[in-house]
Amino acid sequence: MKILPVEHINVKEIKLNNEDVVFKSKDFLSLVYVLEGNGTLSYDERSITFREAKLFIIPQHQLYHFKSEDAELVVIQCPIEFIDKIRLEADRIESCENLYKLQYISNNYHARAGCVFRNKNDEHFAEALVIQVAREYKNKTDDYLIIRNCISILLNLIARNIIESETPGLKDNTKAFSIMKIITYIQEHIKDKEKTRIQIIADHFGISRNYFGEYFKQHTGISYQDYLLDYRLRLVETYLKYSSARLSEIAYELQFSDESHLSRLFKKHRNMTPKEYRKNALIKPEQAD
Repeated sequence: MKILPVEHINVKEIKLNNEDVVFKSKDFLSLVYVLEGNGTLSYDERSITFREAKLFIIPQHQLYHFKSEDAELVVIQCPIEFIDKIRLEADRIESCENLYKLQYISNNYHARAGCVFRNKNDEHFAEALVIQVAREYKNKTDDYLIIRNCISILLNLIARNIIESETPGLKDNTKAFSIMKIITYIQEHIKDKEKTRIQIIADHFGISRNYFGEYFKQHTGISYQDYLLDYRLRLVETYLKYSSARLSEIAYELQFSDESHLSRLFKKHRNMTPKEYRKNALIKPEQAD
């Protein structure tokens, strides 16, 4: 295993010869790419197979167990400081939006089913990016711009594939699939109150407006309004934890009435104020242990 510190980012090349490796990362974002071979991946009492050219997101503080006789893995671990540099260098705001969105959905069912890529062209492109990052890292380059640019593109590819991963190969009239499409639609339009109104979503997916609430709760176990609020509050948590945006800016961005409205809802559903949450989030994991 090789670990070389470069701008706080870690890139590890791991060869498994009939052995196991366990990941439990404290970093903002950790990626594992299967360069060669195959094996099994276990997490949360689940087990799936992996093979060459697959990429996995490792959520913070989650145990992921890789086992193989011949696999070669590339592990990229990105702390928040490194991601912040990518944000600062991003010319387009959607690059930042994808990074924020990625932090939330990487901890949900979208990314937990296995490899994040569904688009083969993106999968091949990702391989070239990972190899380039590993090469630059191994050569101890003095210019880290290439590494940051490669990871920035890689993260945007991942975000796009996670969002689109619900659609391939399934029939439009599959009920379980339909609710996944609805959830994806909600996430994509969370900052637009008009597009997340029940009437608009019901019409968009061809569901009776009167039946939509019952349909949503039947397939998710939670009411639509409760889901919508919880998702928005989770995004608030992400902004509080990983950005320096003022609460008034977050309230405006996520379509809350005003800062006071957001504070009241956050306090009610998270049992602390946004200020208290941000203060607690600044405590390093090592300090909290």
